[in-house]
Amino acid sequence: MLNNSTKSAPKESLPQMPEATWTIFHPSLQKSFYANLDAPTSTNDAQVKQTCHNHAVDDISLQIDVVEAELQLEKDQQVPYNDGKMQHLQERRIKLINAKRYHKNASNAYWYFIQG
Repeated sequence: MLNNSTKSAPKESLPQMPEATWTIFHPSLQKSFYANLDAPTSTNDAQVKQTCHNHAVDDISLQIDVVEAELQLEKDQQVPYNDGKMQHLQERRIKLINAKRYHKNASNAYWYFIQG
């Protein structure tokens, strides 16, 4: 009879890199904004993070365009039962605008870090 039990050797823990902290703050952003924003470990890391946030801004802009087109379609129909859907779309639009603002500010924070 084969013994299929596998005993794993104790895993060696990986060396922990010290967590990066923000040391340079964009003058237009509150320091509290940085609390939940990963600090870059290098200029290259900041450039990658900045680019990712810019990609998010582009995507959110497209989502806002879609929501605005849907809102216009609902307005054009002018039927009273669309009010709930229109309110939902307006709320979604506001959430997207706030998300766009967050990602734009994050991108600006990384840009400022890159400037040194």
